[in-house]
Amino acid sequence: MTCQDDMEARGASLSSALAVIFRGKLCDVVLRDRPVLTFGKEQVLYNIGDKDRVLFFLRSGFVKVGTITPDGHELIYDVRKSGDVVGELCASENPRQDRAVALEQTQAITVGFDEVLEIVQKNRDLLRQLIEVFCNSLSDAYDQLNSLAFSDTVHRLARALVRLGTQLGRPSGERIELSTYLTQEEISQMVAVRRERVSTAMNFLRNRGMVDYSQHGYLTLDLKALQNYGD
Repeated sequence: MTCQDDMEARGASLSSALAVIFRGKLCDVVLRDRPVLTFGKEQVLYNIGDKDRVLFFLRSGFVKVGTITPDGHELIYDVRKSGDVVGELCASENPRQDRAVALEQTQAITVGFDEVLEIVQKNRDLLRQLIEVFCNSLSDAYDQLNSLAFSDTVHRLARALVRLGTQLGRPSGERIELSTYLTQEEISQMVAVRRERVSTAMNFLRNRGMVDYSQHGYLTLDLKALQNYGD
């Protein structure tokens, strides 16, 4: 396990966990009467090295959050949907180490981090949630590091698909269908292996009935079977 692996796993866990706190009543306070921005497919919301401390509250669409490694490979930490927040790692005063790219046409509202922080500091309940989120993110990071260190590609893929199904899934008969199209290249960037290995692992899961594709090309998942296999 390298230092780069450690940073990527922690980034993925923190990015996912912090999003939870910026929903609900906080959105009602900070988003009222603000302009909505539209981003086309593959358009960058923010990039690595940007210094703006701004959060993006997603109103529609899907966004992938990740980074580019020093050797030029893309890694995806998470996929966000309508109702999620993107860019929360701007809480760090350093330039951004992650980036966000629209997977399809996406609408978002931007809010400065200092304004959000001021609101949270005045609300004890939200502040308590923030502390809990940081603690939970450490536990999640350890789980992801263990997965990177000890799990084979098929098990890592199964766990990634379970996470995607939980976050982005919608019922489709007895299965769960992902509500946005993800290529095998993008999925490989989530499990940090080459696309060819993901393709082989995907075929393994498909042959066992855990994964399939809908008529429109979306992934359909037997979530229970994947959970049992990934454990």
